[in-house]
Amino acid sequence: MTINSELEKKIINLVELFNNKSFDEVIEKANLLYSNYKSLPILPNLIGASYAGKNNHNEAIIFFKKALIIDSTNTEILNNLGKSYVVNDDYNKAFEVFKNSLDLDSNNYETYFNLGILYFNKNNFNLALENYFLAIKLNNKFDKLYYNTGIVLSKIGRNKEAINYFLKTLKINPNHLKALNNLGLQFINENKYDLAKIYLNRAVSINPAYAKAFNNLGALYLQKKDYQYALHNFIRAFNIDNKLIISGIQKHFLKRVFCDWSEKEELLSILSHTINSDQHVSPWFCLSMEDNAKNHFIRAKKFSSKFKLLNKNINNYSNKKIRIGYYAADFHEHAGMINMEGIFKHHNKNEFEIFAFYYGDIKKDKTHKRIKNYFDNFFYVNDLEDEEILKLSIQNKIDIAIYRAGLTINARSSIFAQKVAPIQVNFLGYPGTTGQEGIDYIIGDRFVIPKNHVQYFSEKIIFLTDCYYPRDNNRKINEIKIKRKDFNIPENSFVFCSFNNSYKITSEEFEIWINLLNQVPNSRLLLLASNEILKKNILNEANKKKINTTKIIFLEKTDLPTHLSRHTLADLFLDSFNCNAHTSAVDSLW
Repeated sequence: MTINSELEKKIINLVELFNNKSFDEVIEKANLLYSNYKSLPILPNLIGASYAGKNNHNEAIIFFKKALIIDSTNTEILNNLGKSYVVNDDYNKAFEVFKNSLDLDSNNYETYFNLGILYFNKNNFNLALENYFLAIKLNNKFDKLYYNTGIVLSKIGRNKEAINYFLKTLKINPNHLKALNNLGLQFINENKYDLAKIYLNRAVSINPAYAKAFNNLGALYLQKKDYQYALHNFIRAFNIDNKLIISGIQKHFLKRVFCDWSEKEELLSILSHTINSDQHVSPWFCLSMEDNAKNHFIRAKKFSSKFKLLNKNINNYSNKKIRIGYYAADFHEHAGMINMEGIFKHHNKNEFEIFAFYYGDIKKDKTHKRIKNYFDNFFYVNDLEDEEILKLSIQNKIDIAIYRAGLTINARSSIFAQKVAPIQVNFLGYPGTTGQEGIDYIIGDRFVIPKNHVQYFSEKIIFLTDCYYPRDNNRKINEIKIKRKDFNIPENSFVFCSFNNSYKITSEEFEIWINLLNQVPNSRLLLLASNEILKKNILNEANKKKINTTKIIFLEKTDLPTHLSRHTLADLFLDSFNCNAHTSAVDSLW
């Protein structure tokens, strides 16, 4: 059909409106034209694309099909139709449409790009990469191609290559916000905080309303243990976008670090959203906020769904001795690792060989040097890709992999998506379920996993007879006698203590403790306090309850032998409810 100049102007105007995302106006005006010009495929294609822009893909598909009736060989329309099928999860129809497009034009980079998206959505990452690489060969100037390739590479643990593709994205489009944000995230995971900060700050300077970049800045400072600045960034992210649940939950987690128990209604709402939304929120941040095994299980499964099992390790190595690999980020002075030292030292070397895979921020302190000597082989794998760690594990014929971190902050769950050993076990660092495919067992006991909680674990449970928690009996207690008078504690007073991390303490526990101080004559409460904000908040709460604040005594953090000896100051240890004491309880009993 011949298009006159007046009609051409109207179509150009429609395209401009579409590019400005004025989708409703395009639909209205294009429909009027379409009623008079049924043989113009551009009109139903524009209407369909506008419905797709409004995320109404059912209507979009109807109009793309109308456009194809007019021009069945138009690859642009075929690609638009295929994309809407992908969004609707109708992958078989999408594949057929893209196949038709390639039959018409085998050099159409956009079709390969769309096939990459299709396979990515189906979790077929190898085919997604194959199609993205084909698209890049045909068009090396399309920033989204490099970005999407980087995302797939990061999904399968090829992080160095992912970083390279994000950098290539920025060469084409220096203001690509998602590439900047993902580079920041990659460098956080590699403990390269200064680099991460550069890219995240660039992102928020380009778009001061980019909530996800502020969230990742919060995660960066959380890793660095700069809790005050981490909280600042999480608050900013959540203020920008209160639907970004991960920012809200981490905001409240850090408020708990400072014993700030305000905004309770907001927290309850956020906790509800972590169950009902499709966002991935680490259940670790929620453990201390509610005592609900079912909810923690739901969060764990949702969070760990991003660590799809990439390999099936069914090797039978027939080793003379069973080979156990311990994979951890903290083979140094750390509460959990100190508790495990006795295990490493007393392993039955007649039946077992033990291997260490250290993937965290490497710290070669005295504890590290001592622990390292207990292993048959010790590997520093912090600079290795997940696939390289898999290869190293297979080379060393690891029978059982111990996943020490679970879902804690320093976890690198993607390692275990590679199935580094035929048997993978969640132990100690995270006593809840990981919800992760490929984690076969968890070691526990009937106290930490009561009978009515068994249904909320994805792992098979290995119940130890008494207590699952290890203890190193050789730990030293400072021989210097700690005296109450050195802390302004009357000798005849009754002293309560809680040496839990402050984030575990809720207002409910604190109210009970204040009541105890009121009811028990000449009593005191010892708390660990790492910062002045925490002390101020605790004392403000005490003043509200009209308690003499001299009854609350703060202890600074110190070396472990001195901390153990300070337990002699107290008569009774007070535990938290939602997330109980682990190391601090064992220390107190010891």
